[in-house]
Parts: sequence; C-alpha cells; structure tokens
Amino acid sequence: MHITLNINLLVIFTIVGGLIVLLWPGLFQKIRVLRYIAGIGLIVLGVLALLGILIPYVNKL
Repeated sequence: MHITLNINLLVIFTIVGGLIVLLWPGLFQKIRVLRYIAGIGLIVLGVLALLGILIPYVNKL
C-alpha cells in the first residue's frame, strides 16, 4: 500500500502552532486547560490534514 503525503505550509503551520501553544509555559496561565485543548486540537487537525483526512464544515444558516 502506498500513501502519498500532502504537505503544504498550512499543515506545517498548524502542527508547529499546536506545539507552540502546547509547550509555551507563559501562554494562558490562568486557563491552562484551554491551552492543552487548543494545542492538542491543532496538532490533531494538522496530522489529519497531513494524512488527507479532511473534516468538512457545514454552515447551517
């Protein structure tokens, strides 16, 4: 089985941004849980986009 990885700048910035948010000790000191949720969420979305699994967003207005 051959898997083609689609790497673009948005995927790289998403993963790096997730790591920065997760590992920056001075960011959101009072709301530490928000920092962990945002960091892990960005990393998961970046890895899913890296593997080609996109989550569609449906806007119901």
